[in-house]
Amino acid sequence: MRCPRCQHEDTRVLDTRMPEPQTVKRRRQCSSCGFRFSTVERPVREEISVLKRSGKVEEFDRQKISTSVQCALKKGNRRREEVEALVEVILQNLFKEKSKCLSSEKIGEEVLRCLQRFDKLAYVRYLSVHRTFADLEEFQRQIGEGHGDTI
Repeated sequence: MRCPRCQHEDTRVLDTRMPEPQTVKRRRQCSSCGFRFSTVERPVREEISVLKRSGKVEEFDRQKISTSVQCALKKGNRRREEVEALVEVILQNLFKEKSKCLSSEKIGEEVLRCLQRFDKLAYVRYLSVHRTFADLEEFQRQIGEGHGDTI
């Protein structure tokens, strides 16, 4: 790893941590100028694309899932680490798929499935955005089916 200050190639690792699943954070020091800096390592996943409802295909964006999950959990008392761990579980489940092109519907269903077990209120928030409902009764029915009880 090159030093970001002097571009010297010899740096040593001072500390290694795993702040999130499948993420390694290393504290490094340059042996030439003594500058200390951090690096973050994540495995490079095979690229997949997303088929939108409109028929458009776009590149998979991890940040979109993270943002939507954080939005659904916005008023919950969840630590950032918990939310990132949930996002990582969702991603692991999605990357198990054999297809290199996933529908946005399949991605949304996986987020719903994971949220349902993680936080019931966040599940309802995400459900209200992810699916289209004709009326309030249909929405209530879907919530009841999702939880095995009625509201």
